[in-house]
Amino acid sequence: MDQEKLHEWKQILLREIEGLQAQLAPIETELKVRYEKLAAIDRLLNLEAHPLETISAPQSSSNAITKDKKRVADIAYNVLKDVGSPMYYKDLHAAILQKGFEVPGQDPAANLIAHISIDPRFKRVKRGTYALKGWRINRKRR
Repeated sequence: MDQEKLHEWKQILLREIEGLQAQLAPIETELKVRYEKLAAIDRLLNLEAHPLETISAPQSSSNAITKDKKRVADIAYNVLKDVGSPMYYKDLHAAILQKGFEVPGQDPAANLIAHISIDPRFKRVKRGTYALKGWRINRKRR
């Protein structure tokens, strides 16, 4: 076979490959967009399955409400009511865990604050410390 003919075929194939790659680039971009949309939908579905405003008892818990979901603020309210005095948010979170419930989120204790600070049943008595609204708290004045 003639080498000149082979070089000609090679050049034709290289041009065809370049043309196909040019056609492929927008398809790859569209594919990337679709994968990002799919990931966003998965994140939304995960939020639906584990909404921020609910907590549940762990499956291994001996607590009687293991399959029941309750609002974070409801559990915190019950803990504070049982304790009967204001609590620092980290202590409140520990008490919730001790009762067999979990607060969702990357920083569960901070997430707890987010839930109880918007609930009208709670009041902040000092930095990081929360009480129930109906309680009379004696604060020392300076």
